[in-house]
Order: sequence, then C-alpha cells, then structure tokens
Amino acid sequence: MATRTSQRTPRASRSAAERKAGGAAKRARRLAPPARAARKAARTAAGKPATRPGARGRSPGKKPEARTAAKPKRVPAKTARTARKPAAAVRRAGAVSRARGSAAKPASPSRRATAPRAAAGAPPPVPPPPFELAETSAQFPCGDAAVRAATGHGWQEWLRLLEMDGLALAAGRPAHGEIRAAVQRLMPALDDWWTQTVAVGYERARGLRAMHQNSRGEFQATAAKTFAAPAFAAFAAWADDALRRRWLDAPGLEVTKVNPGKNIRARWPDGALLDIRFTDKGPARCQVVVDTVKLTDAEAMAAAKAYWQSQFARLAAFLGA
Repeated sequence: MATRTSQRTPRASRSAAERKAGGAAKRARRLAPPARAARKAARTAAGKPATRPGARGRSPGKKPEARTAAKPKRVPAKTARTARKPAAAVRRAGAVSRARGSAAKPASPSRRATAPRAAAGAPPPVPPPPFELAETSAQFPCGDAAVRAATGHGWQEWLRLLEMDGLALAAGRPAHGEIRAAVQRLMPALDDWWTQTVAVGYERARGLRAMHQNSRGEFQATAAKTFAAPAFAAFAAWADDALRRRWLDAPGLEVTKVNPGKNIRARWPDGALLDIRFTDKGPARCQVVVDTVKLTDAEAMAAAKAYWQSQFARLAAFLGA
C-alpha cells in the first residue's frame, strides 16, 4: 500500500531563513480576516447585498427568529370521534344517555313531595284560625264580594290572616301603620287603596276604629245635595258674604280660602274644619258636598250631618231650586 508522503519540509532540514519566512506567513494568515468576512466586505464595496439570496447563515446583527409553531396537543380518541360526529348525532346521543340515567335512578321522595310554588301576586293561603272568631256586625268599607274580587279573600278570611300575622288584640292595640304593614306582608302586590281598605275593615271589626273615624281618632261628617240650579249660582251664594248671610245660619263661621268654581274652605270656632265642593251636573244642575273634619266624637258627627241637611233646605229655597 502506497504511503502518503508529507509535502512539508522537515523542521531540521529547513534553514533559519525558511523557518522565519514560514512563521511570518502563519502570523499573516492569523491576522487576516476570514474568507467569509472578506467576501462580504468585497460585496458591500461593490454595492451588492452582504449575503447572497438563499445563502446559509444570517446577516450580522440579525437576531434569530423565534419559533412560533406550537407543539400539537394530543386529543383523546373518544373526543376526536365525537368531534367528527354531526351536531344532531351528538344531541341524540346525549338525550339517550340522560333518558337511561333518569330511568335507572328513581326520583327523590323529597322532590315528589314538594308542593308547586304559588304564582306571583296570588293571594296567600288561609291558615286555620287559632281560635274561633265571633261573628261581627261591624260595617266594613265595602261588601264581601268586592273585597274578595279584588284581593282573593273575604272579610272573615282577612281577619284570620291578620290575626295569624301577630295582630291579635291580646298583644296590645296595634297602630294603623302596623296593620297596613301586615296587609302588605301578606299580599305585596296589593295596591295602596285596597291596602288601606283592608286595614280600615280590620280596625272596625276589632273595635279599633268607629265608622267615619280616621286613624288619629277624629271623626268626619259628609253631607251632599243636588240642586236644580247652575253651579256658578250655588258657588256665588257661598262665596259672597252678603249672599251667604241671607240663607246660612252659621254664626262664627270663618271662610279661610276660596278657589273660584271649585271649593271653599272654612273654620268653626271650636276648631272643626269645612271643605265645600261644587260639581257641575249640567246646564241647570249642580251638587254641593260639605265635609266637616276634626270632630271629637260620633255625637258631634251626627249633629253636623243634621245641621247641614237643614242648611241645604234653606239654600234650595234661596236658589229657587
């Protein structure tokens, strides 16, 4: 086999000059720029790009691009199969599985025994009375049929409901505001007018309020009459002092306010207040209503009603009605 012979001259056979020249050449090669750098410098001097298109490597100063491709996630075989199914098939499969589960699992006894919820605004159920309520002859603000149609309960049922809510007379004398609050707790959807009506009916049935008595303990008397005369003539007979003295027997009555064509307010010396209202009923008809408030008792209320009926007769004679 042929042996490879070195082209280099043995160190011992070279002269000092040759050795010196070889060392200088080696140092020159070490200090010279690499061949790639020299080529880039030459291309840059010629006005060409530093690197050729498609050349390996990167330009000086250019950072390596970050890898953005994420590693694909492994998808379980069952999930992959479900994803390949149509949406309708997936829904049918879910419905079948739920039906099997419900058929295998019996319904809970507590769920079977749960009562259906009451509809919003429905009247509350009437609990059994804690004691036998005596029949009362109190005059309620309206009839039993009217309050049942509006609230879902008759008067006796409302009395039982409010007694069960803690308004028993044995616990003390409840205030009017407490009774209204109890009615609103039992039926929150009830409007203010029927809440007041139910509260007043309870107070009358339990002896907390008499007929024509307000929540402050004061009484009110109302008297009304229709006259065969124009409304402006009746109003003038009240508003004009000279005309009023010709028919009204009311010593000490003081007129405090006059609203033309609408109402007149006055005051008695004992503190009772009057509100006289006028309503036009046609070309030659009108109605006059007199409310007397801040009366002390039922006797004063009855006396006020009788008094104004007699004064209405004097006014009718004065108007020629």
